Amino acid sequence: MKLSELNKLLVLVGVLIFGLSACQSTSTSRSDMLSVGPTPVGPQAPSSYEPSKKQYSGTFLDVAVPVFNPGFPVDKRTGDVDYDELDEMDIWPQLRRAEAKRFAVETKRAIANTQAFGSVSAVPDANTSADLYVLGTILHSDSEVVQLEVTIVDSSGEPIDSREFEHQVSKSFFRDALNQDKDPYEPVFNQVADYVYELMRKIPESQKQVIKNTTLIRYANYYSPEAFGDYLKVSIDKKNGTRFYKYELNALPAENDTMMQRVEVLRNQEMLFVDRLQDQFDAFQKQTDNPYRDWQEETLPEVIRAREALSERNAKAVLGTIGFIAALALGNNSSSNSTSVAKTVGALGSAWLLKDAYKANQNLRVASAVIDEMGQGLDLTLSPQVMEFNEQEVELSGTAAEQYLQWKAHLKKMYQLETSAN
Repeated sequence: MKLSELNKLLVLVGVLIFGLSACQSTSTSRSDMLSVGPTPVGPQAPSSYEPSKKQYSGTFLDVAVPVFNPGFPVDKRTGDVDYDELDEMDIWPQLRRAEAKRFAVETKRAIANTQAFGSVSAVPDANTSADLYVLGTILHSDSEVVQLEVTIVDSSGEPIDSREFEHQVSKSFFRDALNQDKDPYEPVFNQVADYVYELMRKIPESQKQVIKNTTLIRYANYYSPEAFGDYLKVSIDKKNGTRFYKYELNALPAENDTMMQRVEVLRNQEMLFVDRLQDQFDAFQKQTDNPYRDWQEETLPEVIRAREALSERNAKAVLGTIGFIAALALGNNSSSNSTSVAKTVGALGSAWLLKDAYKANQNLRVASAVIDEMGQGLDLTLSPQVMEFNEQEVELSGTAAEQYLQWKAHLKKMYQLETSAN
């Protein structure tokens, strides 16, 4: 076939293809046509749907989100952190401790955004009064992939459910200017919030009230076990191989019980301290936002590069098990294969553990210094503060958990003074 004839044939085929596609487009149904067209412009009626909020009515449970378990490997013999395995897993302890606090705050914010609960508080540990506890463990976090395990426990002490969550950050996340103020891990915290919300929806209203009553009686029992101990049945149960204390209500005190009224006043004072504590957690979050984001932005391409290099190395290892194929490949194109292997080894050596990146990158050096300082322990160190109750002041000092215990001890002392005087 001559070249001119071939050109004519190609043109004819092009015309036919264009005609068919045009016919297909004109065969669109009227209903489809109504769904397309220009986007409405000008003022619009406000939408009643807000994706971050849930439509909910019923009993509002109070939620506590303790600082997450950092997920350090533990030596089974001693119960201490296994630092050799920690190094093999490439876990930077100070960073992971900072994440344990940050993730608790982000989870708290996501749950609060559902507007389906009462108070939602980030707390140093589970030693606080609440209806639901969201207990998180960090399984993995490397700026690209975050994996969490979340267990929900109510005030009876019984685990309701447990689930793992994972999110992978896109390699292009930080290229979009619209993501400048967004947390790349945000989707995983929204997943957790949706999970807690759906679990709560499945709890009957009558059971929610039992949970709230159990919360109050457990709190009262802390201050006066001799007065409220008979209202609770305490037992040790086992679920999924874990032992835990289980609290069941035997009865409730009368509505006008004067001792219970005093306890409720004390609980309000304790919750005032927890409310103030939220400001401290928010301040910590704000202090670590920029260095933590720098760490994520700088290490994300390194982690992706290392993962891809490891995948390439593993693929080569599989091929290498067949000796004659490997020999044949090297024999046919030794130069290109040598270059590929060299790139793989180089990527693994400089990026997989990220240690060289920390040393070489000025942004990372600054970020790591801040994270080291902010992540020294699992607890927040607070400035001394003065709390007042019944015209008596008490100065609290130390970590958030220590100040919380000091305040509870003071409230208990005040309760005992009041009850003994009467």
